[in-house]
Order: sequence, then structure tokens, then C-alpha cells
Amino acid sequence: MPGEGWAEAPPEWALPVTVAGDLVLVRQGDVLVSVGAVCAYPVGFEFYLTFGFDRSQAAGWRAGVPGDRMLGFHVRTPQERKSATRIVVGFADGAVADSVMTRVSPGEPVLQFAGGDSGIGSYLSVLRAESRWWVSPLPPPGAVEFRIFLHGAAEPDGTASMDASAILEAAARSQVLWPAPVEESW
Repeated sequence: MPGEGWAEAPPEWALPVTVAGDLVLVRQGDVLVSVGAVCAYPVGFEFYLTFGFDRSQAAGWRAGVPGDRMLGFHVRTPQERKSATRIVVGFADGAVADSVMTRVSPGEPVLQFAGGDSGIGSYLSVLRAESRWWVSPLPPPGAVEFRIFLHGAAEPDGTASMDASAILEAAARSQVLWPAPVEESW
């Protein structure tokens, strides 16, 4: 099958099959972080991550973040390295993919921003962000754990997991639309 193994980004040559994530990572009085739909491909999966902030409590979040962002995944300055939000995905075999890892070799777990909102400016009136994240390779059987680290925290602010079997079964049903390009090393 084209694309067996690993991919740096969601493949354009396959149609994913979606399964429900419906995982709440953090639910505090002022913030909600959840993993929604999980879209499985033959070489990995993409998941939707949603952040929502209570507008009445936003001043506390704004005060705790240097610069102009309440939430941000991309590190633009040394100051932001200390306050960046991280997402980590762990597999049952101990492999881990981390959103702050900038370089991975083919075959190593990758967790890459794939679109949507990568930050919430402290000046915005809508305090909600939705983003997509790409993970490859597919997980081994067992639990897939999602961990969120808010504001550069050393320990996760929240975790949730799902059984990899739902992702693996969906990936097996993913449709290959055309062969993967030869120049791509899968």
C-alpha cells in the first residue's frame, strides 16, 4: 500500500476516516482544552485541539503571559520559550511526540501543527482557538495519551487518552486516492 510507515504531514493522496476523540484535557473554571475529531490516514493521524477561555476570567490569563498572546504554540522569542503552550502525544510503547520538537528523522514520532489557530492574541474579543495537529507514524496497540502543558509548565496541566484501536481501524479504512509521489520517502 502506498505510504506505509511515516509522513511529515497529512498525505494529499489519501482520504482519512474520522473517529470521535471527545477527550477533555483541562476543564477548570476559566479554561477548557479538548481533543475533538481524530482523522486517520494510512501513515498517521490528525486531531483537532480546541481551547476556550472564560471571558470573565481572561485578565488572569493575560497577566500570566508575556507579550501579546494569551496562548501560543510557536516560539518566536526567548521569552516565549518559557511561556509557550505544548502538546505531547504518547504511545503505549513509550514513544513520544512533542510539539516543541523541531527536527525529527523519518520514522521517529512527529507532532506537527497542521493548521488553524496557533495562538490567541490578548487583544482579541473571542477567546477560542481551534487547531489541527499531525501525528505520524500510526500508534501501536494500546493507549494514545494526549498531554497539554499551558504557559510553559513543567508538568502537564491535563491529560486524556483513547485506545489506539479506534485510530488503527479507521486508518485501515482510509482510502488511497492515488499512489504516493515517488520522491517522498514513506
